[in-house]
Amino acid sequence: MRTPAKQRSRAAMRALAALLFVAGAALAAAAPYVPQGDATVLERVPARAALERLASLRETLAAHPDALDTALALAQAYIAIGRENGDPRFVAYGEATLDSWVRQSRPPEKVLVIQATALQYLHRFDESLALLDRALALQPLDAQAWLTRATLLELRGDYASARPACARLMRAVDVLIAITCLASVDGRSGRLAESYERLRASPADDTRLPADTRAWALAVRAEMAERLGDDASAAFDYVAALETSPQDPYLRAAYADLLLRTGRPDEVLTLLAGNEAQDPLLLRLAIAGVRLGSREAAHWTQTYHERLRAAERDHDNTHLREQAMYLLDVRGDPNAALESARRNWAVQREPADLRIYARAALSAHSDADGALLAHWLAATRYEDRTLPAILECAARRGSR
Repeated sequence: MRTPAKQRSRAAMRALAALLFVAGAALAAAAPYVPQGDATVLERVPARAALERLASLRETLAAHPDALDTALALAQAYIAIGRENGDPRFVAYGEATLDSWVRQSRPPEKVLVIQATALQYLHRFDESLALLDRALALQPLDAQAWLTRATLLELRGDYASARPACARLMRAVDVLIAITCLASVDGRSGRLAESYERLRASPADDTRLPADTRAWALAVRAEMAERLGDDASAAFDYVAALETSPQDPYLRAAYADLLLRTGRPDEVLTLLAGNEAQDPLLLRLAIAGVRLGSREAAHWTQTYHERLRAAERDHDNTHLREQAMYLLDVRGDPNAALESARRNWAVQREPADLRIYARAALSAHSDADGALLAHWLAATRYEDRTLPAILECAARRGSR
């Protein structure tokens, strides 16, 4: 029988999973892809079956629009589909489901937290934080709200504000969640090595813990090892995390990025086979395909390009990081990549955001952007041995 603390832990981790996950010019202009036969699968739509399972919830809510539990269940289901498939449209459906409740003079606290989670995924960070403040005013001990707030602040690079939010978790959830939250924030603000060792000593591998909790802790540990320059340990933890949570698109993308950075594009094709329906994973396939010169590369590139254009028509700016990666690593356009990376950096500052911005700035020979990043590195004491050496040197000069 699960204890209330464990139930709160699982709920909190579901919120975190939403935040963790948290995008050759010749190929772009290649001839249209022609399948070799009728049996060739052009694209999979994994969300369809999940949507069909929501029919009864939609019907119930339509008949009883004041049914809060039904509205919450439907909104969370939509958000889950969006996360699992890397498709913000479904998250927007979840947000719309709760919109009438949020506009009430006194919305239920749970509505505010779930809506904040949806807005975070849609990169409406200020609105999300405002809703979390309202939720915590109603329920100061809500662990899910504190964890969502901590993760969002960390994502924005506001480590000074994220740490107190993590600290509030110590008495509210399983110890591993609080330890991981604190270690992640501390590891991005000048205490990387000691935070990594603290997390390595934690029970992240304990199979008695909830799978989502273990997968998150292992992913944070992998990200830290990568920044410390220990790619072997990072790969080991990413694989362990994926064994715990095999369908997590954030984990797949993060591990694929490590494989691409360390010159193993062939392993990316194996890792992401059958995941073309998810835009971030399709992009990694395209990058790996271009580097390998595979015949599928043109198809993956063209498909991603079309989806990128569709997202722009829908004013969807949730994949600016991936757009920058596409422009730099597939189209070979460093100036356009730098513009996308710069816009993305203004919104979020995860390790992957920093890496693509730094690579684009270096490729475009932008001293101004390099200096901006070096100043940020020195101010935050952020450490990452995967960054171009020129930035590390500049950061050391700026810290003197």
